[in-house]
Amino acid sequence: MSENDLDLEFGQSTPIADGSSCSLCFAHVSARTASGRVILSDISGCVPRGNMLAVLGPSGSGKTSLLDILANRSTISVDGRIWLDGTTPRDDKQIRNRVRYVQQEDALIGALTVRETLLFAARLGRTSASRGTDGGKRALYQYVDSVISRLGLSEQANTKIGTPIQRGLSGGQKRRVSVGEKLVANIGGSDDNSCVVLVLDEITSGLDAVAAYEVVSRVKEFAEATGMIVVASIHQPSTATFTLFDSVLLMSQGKQVYFGPVNQVTDYFAKQGLIIPSNYNPAEFLLEITNTDFIATKERSTHLQLTKEIIGDGDQIDQLCRAWNVSEEAKLLEAVLCKAVSEEHLDRNLRSDISRLGGFSGIAITFRNTMILVQRAIIKGYRDILAYGVRVIMYLGLAVLMGTVWLRLSANENTIQSFFNAIFFGSAFMSFMTVAYIPAFLEDLATYKKESHENLYGPAAFLLANVIVGLPFLFLITILFAVVEYWMTGFRSSATAFFRFVMWLFLDLIAAESLVVLVSTIAPIFVAALAITAFANGLWMAVGGFLVQPNVLNKFWYYTFYWIDYQRYVFEGMIFNEVEQRSYSCPWTSEGGCSGCMYAATEVEDGVCKISGKTVLDARGYGGNWTGLWVGLVIAIAIAMRLLAYVWLKFKARRTGY
Repeated sequence: MSENDLDLEFGQSTPIADGSSCSLCFAHVSARTASGRVILSDISGCVPRGNMLAVLGPSGSGKTSLLDILANRSTISVDGRIWLDGTTPRDDKQIRNRVRYVQQEDALIGALTVRETLLFAARLGRTSASRGTDGGKRALYQYVDSVISRLGLSEQANTKIGTPIQRGLSGGQKRRVSVGEKLVANIGGSDDNSCVVLVLDEITSGLDAVAAYEVVSRVKEFAEATGMIVVASIHQPSTATFTLFDSVLLMSQGKQVYFGPVNQVTDYFAKQGLIIPSNYNPAEFLLEITNTDFIATKERSTHLQLTKEIIGDGDQIDQLCRAWNVSEEAKLLEAVLCKAVSEEHLDRNLRSDISRLGGFSGIAITFRNTMILVQRAIIKGYRDILAYGVRVIMYLGLAVLMGTVWLRLSANENTIQSFFNAIFFGSAFMSFMTVAYIPAFLEDLATYKKESHENLYGPAAFLLANVIVGLPFLFLITILFAVVEYWMTGFRSSATAFFRFVMWLFLDLIAAESLVVLVSTIAPIFVAALAITAFANGLWMAVGGFLVQPNVLNKFWYYTFYWIDYQRYVFEGMIFNEVEQRSYSCPWTSEGGCSGCMYAATEVEDGVCKISGKTVLDARGYGGNWTGLWVGLVIAIAIAMRLLAYVWLKFKARRTGY
């Protein structure tokens, strides 16, 4: 067989290394962990335009590791070469601009419809100035609708993805939407002839045979129609699904057992003495002969007994790998890859990030992406009951609880402590209850990780959009809570005092939600984020100066967390707002006058003594009213936590690619 014969066998009509022929080639790819454990060993293959490669192998064979390397998502040490479109891209971002990765688990926003999900993905992936015109928008909508049609989702175009309490798409339909997101976000894919690779990790995981076949067949139709390259790891496909692929890469223990056309699998293993029974699924046969977990099991099927007799008592996988290395197919593949090495050149035609975005500056791109994310978040906000509706009910419930417990307190010496308790409880628990935002933020964070891998936007746009959408909602919560609780409790009856009360609660929520964002970004696991945030709120309550006076507080807590406790500044600001301009009554007695009052008081008419609010504050150890400073400190703390979240995301982007 010649090299051209091999090209035809792999399903392409022009040489692999020809720059005019779009193909993905990888040669002698090996990978190992920092500890030296080998993950992949000498993996090679090539996939031409419009073809689908199935990466097959038992669990732990290195399938996902190979996909991560091809998509430039791996953080382990890698050796070998990768060519795309007959060339070697100059940097990592250029690889990501041409490779689309669909994760094993669907990271979709449940409150959006299918069409909205794909439209937002398309808008984020297509941010050049030419696409801002009416004609560009119309073309974008048409392109999205065409992708929806090709994926067989036309009837579900206006159906929501679905949330835990709102039924939506089936598992197979969600998989196709995940694929569709990558297709419409193909930067340049519909505008030029650039080569784009779609990488699918366990595309049929969790689907029945019918749903799996439907997903793969739709992807194949799209690949053939657009010339897109598809590389998919797949676990135990049905015979019908397996035959949809053009070629297969069989792996075990990180080693290569076979690479070639699907329709040649039977003949190849027959030459090795392994006859696939006519009534047996070829994919199951391949998985069974490469699965080392049950290699010592005494009870074997007929063909595995035959495998044992042919290969002998040696290591079965090593025998299969050696058979591949000396096979004619492996030698011809190596010859084609060597030719590609000799013709290797840097891809001078790949566009840089700035040029592909129509020449926008970095600030303009961030602003545009932020506005797109804001629009998406607004739609999610008013539809997602769990994200916002439940939180509104929670805060209204807290307001009613406080209003009925501290109901219509009168301004006398016996209620002074009750006023202090009400202010502390309200501000502390308003902050504590922001933990309810953790699930919604983690969903947004998962979407960000997925989309940032394709360079659709960065952490600045993500966090800015989060702030812009969150502030109006937090203000709405503050107003609803204050209107109910303020007047029921009997706080100072003054418009100025009320709006200052609202201001302090609003700042409290801003800082508390910033804490949630920071903790959830660093620990993006629900239970961990919940535990850490709850602990932090408990810490702020304990060291804020109300439960333990500052002059009694342990020196460690005083000189550390006491000064960065935003709840402390909120509480003191609310206390001065309520108490400083108010007076409290206590009974006058003929024997002692006002001397029996809890605080120093002055005698007034009608036998009633009055205690000034300033007297109460002085007696309790509160110094001057530094409202302006406290407002600035709370805002600074909130901004600092957001900036720390940004720094962490930038750090993770450098380390892991998101």
